[in-house]
Amino acid sequence: MKVRIAASLVMAAGVSLALSASRAGDLKSGNTDRIGGSFTVKAITGGQKGKSLCYV
Repeated sequence: MKVRIAASLVMAAGVSLALSASRAGDLKSGNTDRIGGSFTVKAITGGQKGKSLCYV
């Protein structure tokens, strides 16, 4: 009886792993949107400390 329960749990885990692996191909990592233009930041460390920097 314990073997049957253990086998059922292993089977359920295998099915759920297979389903999650098949859906993982649809996921994308990171930001897919682009920023709207340049932006200004103030440097707080390093050689540019205290200056406003413009990034594009």
